[in-house]
Amino acid sequence: MADVAKKVSSERLLLILPEALEAIHEVIRKHRVTDEEWLAVLDFLTEVGKQDEFVLLSDVTKTSVLVDSITHEDESGVTPSDVEGPLYREDPPWREKPVKIYEEYEGVENGDVLFVHGKVTSTDGAPISGAVLDIWQTGPDGGYDIWDERQPDYNFRGRFGVYEDGSYEFQTMVPKPYTVPTDGPVGRMLEATGQHPWRPAHIHFKVEAEGHEPLITQVFFPDDPYLDNDTIGAVKSALVRPLTRHESEEELTQRGLDVPFYTCEFDITLEPAISAAPA
Repeated sequence: MADVAKKVSSERLLLILPEALEAIHEVIRKHRVTDEEWLAVLDFLTEVGKQDEFVLLSDVTKTSVLVDSITHEDESGVTPSDVEGPLYREDPPWREKPVKIYEEYEGVENGDVLFVHGKVTSTDGAPISGAVLDIWQTGPDGGYDIWDERQPDYNFRGRFGVYEDGSYEFQTMVPKPYTVPTDGPVGRMLEATGQHPWRPAHIHFKVEAEGHEPLITQVFFPDDPYLDNDTIGAVKSALVRPLTRHESEEELTQRGLDVPFYTCEFDITLEPAISAAPA
């Protein structure tokens, strides 16, 4: 509780906690929850903590998306935010231009090369030359580096800066739909409640720039079978971007490739930071 108090004011804590407890008590009264059932709940939550799955639990119950939407509901004219999820890794490698966020490995030949490009601007349209992007995603088989043993460490992850005009581009591969981790207590909960574990293909973005509010978001792609049924409910129509296929000899030569590739345009608008109030 001491850690909570550091991040939540006493006034907010005294406002929210009693109502949250009353809501839980009302459910218990309504459904006549027994000792055995409540102990099972406590055992489940204890295991969630031991397996470090509380973020995952928040995601699949769609609580993370709800809190994110409330936090950013007054932001207009900026790129919509989205949840970070539990699969971000701290201190990803810095990628020099031209940016490529993956290394070759066995199985990567099954994927489609993708170039994501766009421009980072402020709400007034001015380019932000100092913006830094932080990207993470699955490989072409739907696996993150942390559970796909074929992949090098920190594969399909990376940080990099934009060009002077605020533009950016990075080379990756088209991600595939994947399931959230299902081998722990949250996975068993999904199975018990009949909720599927699938997420649509997506790419995670963190964007930071001096003088602007940081942004965490995701990009999705049309025609994905889980676009309308994401297990964490994080898809926003404004974040769905089309993929364009390129296969002409001229285009392949320009990219130094011998196989067709895809491009995706994703412009990013950041909100100026709120100036500190004068002393």
